Amino acid sequence: MRVADLMTPVSEPLTHETTLRQAANALANAKLDQLPVAHGGRLIGAVSQSDLVDFGLARGLKPDSPVFAVMSHYIDWCYEDEDVVDVTLRLADADRESLIVLTRDHRFAGVVAANAPARGGWGQVDGVEAAA
Repeated sequence: MRVADLMTPVSEPLTHETTLRQAANALANAKLDQLPVAHGGRLIGAVSQSDLVDFGLARGLKPDSPVFAVMSHYIDWCYEDEDVVDVTLRLADADRESLIVLTRDHRFAGVVAANAPARGGWGQVDGVEAAA
């Protein structure tokens, strides 16, 4: 089974000018813990729920502040055609909840979350012993 079989598609990444409020709404609507951030078509970061709280709310940033002020510049990602067993191990090794998913030509495809079993995923995968 491939990552594309379990990921949540993301058609458009956030931009560096997306506001904190817009990012929070996008995360809530997508039911994901992070979303990619792009500038000029290039992946420049990711914003997570904890980024919004720890670096936005805790520092007193206004809801219309740009997401660039709080986003993570270190990005864990994988390709949509990678095997889910390999990606599961990477998620566990990195102690991450999710990975940004790219196509082989580096376009945004989606996000694969460690809670994919709740969506009918990891538990159905050969070689994965327990749901994350």
